[in-house]
Amino acid sequence: MPKASSVSVMIVDDQQSMRSICKYILGQLGFKDIVEAKSGRDAMGKLEQTHVDLIISDWNMDDVDGLTLLKVVRKHPRTQNTPFIMATGRSDKEQVKEAIAAGVNNYIIKPFDAMTMKKRIEAVIGALS
Repeated sequence: MPKASSVSVMIVDDQQSMRSICKYILGQLGFKDIVEAKSGRDAMGKLEQTHVDLIISDWNMDDVDGLTLLKVVRKHPRTQNTPFIMATGRSDKEQVKEAIAAGVNNYIIKPFDAMTMKKRIEAVIGALS
C-alpha cells in the first residue's frame, strides 16, 4: 500500500488551468512530489532528467499528444513500466482501444473530481495509505 507522499507524479497538460486542478486534487490526496509538463515534448525532456512513479497525461495537446507520449514512454527501458493514466474530454471507444493497445494503464474523462482521480490512481498503483 503506497503512501501518497512517497509517490512522484508527472502531470502533462497543455492547459495551465488543468495542471493546476490536477495538482490541487493530488495535493488533497496526499501527493507531494508533483512534476508539471506543459506538453508531450516537455514531458519527454523532463523524463530524461527525473524519475516519476506515475504519469497522468492529457490526450489532446498541440506539439506531442498524449498517445504519442505514451508510445515513447513504453519504448524506453527506463520508463516502459511506469503507470500511465490518460485524461481526455472525450469517451470515444475507438480512442480508448487505441490507448489500451499502446499500453495505457487507466483512463479518466474530464472533468473529474478527487474521488474519481483517487480510484483511477489506486487501480494502477494500489490502495493509498
